[in-house]
Amino acid sequence: MGRALAALPFFTAYDPPGTSEGSLDPLGLYAIADELAVRLVPGVRERMQRVRFLTAITVGALVLEDLAPNPRQPRLPPYLVWEWLVVEALVRALGGEEELWGVPGSYVVGRAVEDRGYVDERSYLKTPRIFGFHGVYKRLGVHLGLVDWQLRLRSPRGDELIRAWAHGQGIGSFGADHGLYKKWRKAVETSLRETPARTRTPPGWKQADWQELAEAFAPHLAGRQEKSCLRRLLLGDGAEAPGALVPIWRLLAKTDGEYPDERAFHRELYREAPEYGRLLEAIGAYEGFARNLTDAFDILRAEGSRQDVRGLETSQLASDADFRMLAQRCSQLYREAARRLETFEPKLAGEFAQRFGSFAEPVPPERFGATLCEHHEAVQKAKSREGKRPWFEPAGPGRIYIRLNYRLERREPTPSLYVHQYRTEPVARFYRDLA
Repeated sequence: MGRALAALPFFTAYDPPGTSEGSLDPLGLYAIADELAVRLVPGVRERMQRVRFLTAITVGALVLEDLAPNPRQPRLPPYLVWEWLVVEALVRALGGEEELWGVPGSYVVGRAVEDRGYVDERSYLKTPRIFGFHGVYKRLGVHLGLVDWQLRLRSPRGDELIRAWAHGQGIGSFGADHGLYKKWRKAVETSLRETPARTRTPPGWKQADWQELAEAFAPHLAGRQEKSCLRRLLLGDGAEAPGALVPIWRLLAKTDGEYPDERAFHRELYREAPEYGRLLEAIGAYEGFARNLTDAFDILRAEGSRQDVRGLETSQLASDADFRMLAQRCSQLYREAARRLETFEPKLAGEFAQRFGSFAEPVPPERFGATLCEHHEAVQKAKSREGKRPWFEPAGPGRIYIRLNYRLERREPTPSLYVHQYRTEPVARFYRDLA
């Protein structure tokens, strides 16, 4: 049920910044939500989907130990070539959508292999340090004590995971003298020597070699001992406290990794782990405000999308019953969020006031649409030195014209659903992979 809800277009209205122009957090709500999520489950990020990439990173750290970049391409780190090879192996050997689900970069790698027969910087992800599997999972690997920030292997936990992985592979002790170690390191070295670098494996590599590499790190093929080791690390044997991950895990165990929606799940979590009560109250109040603002902005976009070139007169939104209700509730929800954030962490309350202070006092419905537009314009302007364009163009005094890429069909407000996600889904995915 959790996976199905997460796929619904209204479950998370806006993704974290960085995926596409259409999901760049138009109201500036994401930053505080992410801070609250970090407090709840440190180390875990929403993009994390398949926990076994921690193993691929850890084994890679050993394979690449003391391997320097090619001096002709000093900005290309060896770990990125290892990543290319692993993802290419998964694409070549697995290929099915279900088996490749959650593999970062698998689509672009599949296209590159089909078109060129290899992967390189040009054909891989534009921002691999963020969206490749090292970029996605590195923070958690550091948090659990598997690698450091330079992706060097850390003892004893990194060694422990490698031993558990090697046991599941049936390959004995894995180290510099092992045949697989030598094969994979040579493949990285060979690829690094290419100009420009690309996945060019040593002569003699066949489909069986790609299959071997793929099965070593396929997200769904972790052995029992490896799963057990990853569970221990996640649930408290890591370098840092796992936050609320343990009680979240216990609740997921009661439903085999499924949950209805995050607000309802947090009500259960409050009872399971009352020590997180203030944080969960802050999240609930902030999401109440965020949902109210998001639904109002969506109505503005939807009604503007129905207008001709003359655009939408924002004051006319006061005649819309849903919009009027959202406008009337906004200051009350603001005050509740500010109070709960102050109780939990005054610094976050200060950031909230700085970002959303224009909604602190009641705004007449006739004026609320214009206030939303002014807030959105300020958010867009602050996104870079040059600023980002608003999602609408001025069409005269008090009028806006919604740009084509940001038009929206009208839908009912969804006050019971969070706008943002708070790590329940990635933890649930980890649970399902390690069950």
